[in-house]
Amino acid sequence: MKTTSVRLLCCLIAAFLMRSTAAAAESDIRIAREWGELHGTLAVPEGGSATTAVVIIAGSGPTDRNGNSSLGLQPRSYAMLSDALCRAGFAVLRYDKRAIGRSAYPPERIADLTFDDYIDDAVACVEFLRSEGYERIVPVGHSEGALIAGCVAARCDVDGAVLLSGAGYRLDIILNRQLASQLMEVDMGLMVRATAILNRLASGRMADDIPPELQLLFGRHIQPFLISCMRYDPVETIRGIETPILIVTGGADIQITPDNAHRLHEAAPESRLVVLDAMSHVLKDCASTDRMEQLSTVYADSTLPLSAGLADAVIEFLTTI
Repeated sequence: MKTTSVRLLCCLIAAFLMRSTAAAAESDIRIAREWGELHGTLAVPEGGSATTAVVIIAGSGPTDRNGNSSLGLQPRSYAMLSDALCRAGFAVLRYDKRAIGRSAYPPERIADLTFDDYIDDAVACVEFLRSEGYERIVPVGHSEGALIAGCVAARCDVDGAVLLSGAGYRLDIILNRQLASQLMEVDMGLMVRATAILNRLASGRMADDIPPELQLLFGRHIQPFLISCMRYDPVETIRGIETPILIVTGGADIQITPDNAHRLHEAAPESRLVVLDAMSHVLKDCASTDRMEQLSTVYADSTLPLSAGLADAVIEFLTTI
């Protein structure tokens, strides 16, 4: 009993020390854009001697710089990844994409928002870090952010790209697969209508008569953005990247299944592919692939740790590029 108590005390002390080092200097930053300001957090390791900086690019929807969403999802995955990378000696910029979090965007312009705008903002973050004097900069994108990271790496001078849970197919194909997994058994008629809408958007045309059940996904205010996303094929994007690439996928990911990562890896055979068998889409381990169970556990619990091996894979990549 005494030995167990001593071990427990040592673990608590170690955890406290790890948390202390994670609390390296964090500062709020603002990056001027023609429409306003991007707001973000720059985390700098103790002593401020980092020469490599990463930009964490969030996934789709109202996902903020920490990985949380106004839709009720609270995994805090990006903040945790930032802490881990900072402890390893890397500076980390995570930011709220325009119209999300504190990056306020003129409401009258939201309907005109495009995927290219998100790419331009990510490039602005890279340029900000260059102006801060960092020698190496690597975009780290999650989900939709993985495609943005790939586009950034294809367009500007960065030293690598990390794609976490990134799609290997165009958005219309991804959405069709995701909707099929939820609708095929419960409402085939709604699935048929969703497919017709996706086909129309993929052809570059707006869609009318959106069913109430699909308004959140296909409302007319969001259609221009979806159309702009569907112009990008992740496979073609990754083929244009000349810098080192790390692709990470999770075996428990119910949104972007591992075949997407394998497709990306085939398109860029010199990339590094890491498969974490238990990792879910929110970068945390889950024993179940049941959608409702994941939504009520890993998607909603900010106290659960990152998937085992995720931070190590990214750190090893950043160390060796």
